[in-house]
Amino acid sequence: MFICLAVFEPSTPEPPDVTDVHMTSCTVTYQFPRHDGDAPLTGYVVERRTPNGPDSKWIRDNDAPVTALQLTVDNLMPATDYEFRVAAKNKHCISALSLPSRIIPTVEIPDKLGCPEVQEMMGTTVRLQWTTPDSDGGTNITEYRIVCRAADETEQQITVAADSSMERLVNYTIRNTLQPCTAYTFAVAAVNRMGPGPWSERTESKITTSAGTYRLYILLTRDDCNKCEVVGFSGFTVEQGRLGSDVG
Repeated sequence: MFICLAVFEPSTPEPPDVTDVHMTSCTVTYQFPRHDGDAPLTGYVVERRTPNGPDSKWIRDNDAPVTALQLTVDNLMPATDYEFRVAAKNKHCISALSLPSRIIPTVEIPDKLGCPEVQEMMGTTVRLQWTTPDSDGGTNITEYRIVCRAADETEQQITVAADSSMERLVNYTIRNTLQPCTAYTFAVAAVNRMGPGPWSERTESKITTSAGTYRLYILLTRDDCNKCEVVGFSGFTVEQGRLGSDVG
């Protein structure tokens, strides 16, 4: 007596999920099919394509079926859209390929910036300088964010627009935002279309001063009076007076 067992192809898997996306790699995750075709599953086949590129043909990512329920795909092109699909295989047959995954761009958030430097502080006006990130995440930086934290833990955020012509060193002056006679720390983060990168380390605490009139008193000899020049006081109006008079 002969016993004949019918073996079928597995059912079509659900569309895979794509996670852990980087500029040149990602992880494709999938689930067991609802039916194995009455034979043990031996693995999965993953394919990818660039749907918006000049060549939208499907390419197989693994030469032999993999038994794990996820596959790390390497050698992707940065800043490129990809989608993936999967098929299940049993001992005798391979299923139909799933519907495509969501389209994912191979970009990531920017790198963490270095701590900004306080270049100048005058009253409540502060000039900061920082260096652009080592990696922009595979796509252009669209803006920078500055967080100003006061001693009482209140915070204010400032958005600075960015463009591709920006120099490696970025300078920005904060005006009409900070409170006088208040201690502040500052941190910055770069932003691309995937979102903001990590905040930088904070600067040391800096104290703003109150706005007002400042007078500078300089003692001069009569011979030097007519050729005196006061320099290095940006942000102030400086006038030159005669011997014994105020310079304000």
